[in-house]
Amino acid sequence: MKRMALSLSFVLAATAANAENLKVVSSFSILGDLTSQVGGDKIDHSVLVGAGEDAHVFQPTPQDAKTLAAADVVIINGLEFEGWLERLIEASGFDGEIVTVSSHIEPIAFGEDDHDDHGDEEHAGHDDHGHGEEEHADHDDHGHGHGDHGFEWGGLFNLEAGTYNWSFAKVDGDYADPAMKMVILAADDLEAVEEDAEGLLEADTAGSKSDGDTLSAANMAYSLTFDASKEMTVFSVEISEAGTYAFFTEHMPFEFEANEHFFKDIAGADVEPIAQEPEMEHGHDHHGHDHGEFDPHAWQDPELAAHYVEEITEALAEADATNAAFFKANGEALEAALIALDAEITAAFEGIPEDSRIVITSHDAFQYYGEAYGIEFLAPIGLGTEEQPSAKEVADLITQIRERGVTALFVENITDTRLIEQIASETGAEVGGTLFSDALSDANGPASTYQDMMRHNTKLIVDALTSGT
Repeated sequence: MKRMALSLSFVLAATAANAENLKVVSSFSILGDLTSQVGGDKIDHSVLVGAGEDAHVFQPTPQDAKTLAAADVVIINGLEFEGWLERLIEASGFDGEIVTVSSHIEPIAFGEDDHDDHGDEEHAGHDDHGHGEEEHADHDDHGHGHGDHGFEWGGLFNLEAGTYNWSFAKVDGDYADPAMKMVILAADDLEAVEEDAEGLLEADTAGSKSDGDTLSAANMAYSLTFDASKEMTVFSVEISEAGTYAFFTEHMPFEFEANEHFFKDIAGADVEPIAQEPEMEHGHDHHGHDHGEFDPHAWQDPELAAHYVEEITEALAEADATNAAFFKANGEALEAALIALDAEITAAFEGIPEDSRIVITSHDAFQYYGEAYGIEFLAPIGLGTEEQPSAKEVADLITQIRERGVTALFVENITDTRLIEQIASETGAEVGGTLFSDALSDANGPASTYQDMMRHNTKLIVDALTSGT
């Protein structure tokens, strides 16, 4: 009898040991923190764009594709925030559930100046956020394959005259493909030369190139063959005249990245595209990291973040019924905490005159925060951190700061500080600190959790707005 009891205990222990946690991937650190607070130790959780990293300019790696391929559930923001996601899904072969946490939120239109009609009813105080009633979008169709294009990827680079190296590395012992075609054209715009590139790629003739050969901008396609005896095949790219150049490839370049970036200058520094086009159908306006019609930064409003938590909780509970009660308890507690946080932030702005609630930030990431708490945010850069403002846009902003007596200027943890520092120098205003917009800090920073981030940002903004009163 004792032996039977021991055997039963062994079987139960072995069963528990073999039980695997739900494998969950979140797209970026802020969303990852909310997911971790709901999932706790019942999920194996990975975050693609980590703390302090900029999702606007994120370049997925082969390891990211592996992580995605192994996931049961992938949690994303949506609203075209993760512009790199479609090509990563294709590279990974992921066919599981994608949860878009913004699905039932009525988004703010990009560049919308008057946010009073956010939702179906007029926004009174902060009691009612409008939420769309549409069902979740169907994520089954990711547009795999070349579609109507003869290429899978296009990138526009601003290059000085000189020699560059374009490399193709083995991943897990093999090249993603033993050969592929590439076209290089002098061009100011990707779309302007798409048809030319497609024609060249689909033509029967192409210049054959192998390891160590040189490529240049020419009215032809190159047929690149990769050396199976080497871990990496490298081609030289000769640029005879400084300018912008469009590269079109039959496969995603990041599929051939192992330990380093695929395009480098002669000194070994990474060369990044100033614009790029993932594989998509014709007529799609979303290229590279550009955003669409709506502002994706809805998490900057805690009440909307609570709706993110609802989506996360529901998805985890459906995917893992065994731990559904655990997820729901955590989700309900987190939602309550976020509603309390919303009230806390609302109280922090009491007594600050509405006409003085003007804040300057590096890029346009705080529209939802502004609508929630009655603050006007102005920024020299739009939704994407990779954008560059014109001299006139900067000059107009400086004029507004001077005329309206703005004192609240902030840099952000994911953007270059020089532009805001220049604006501060020309207006006499002081930079009030670093706000966290699209990424959390590391564990030792002031914004290691979503709640910490919102409290940190609020304190800095309140201090700046009250310093002159």
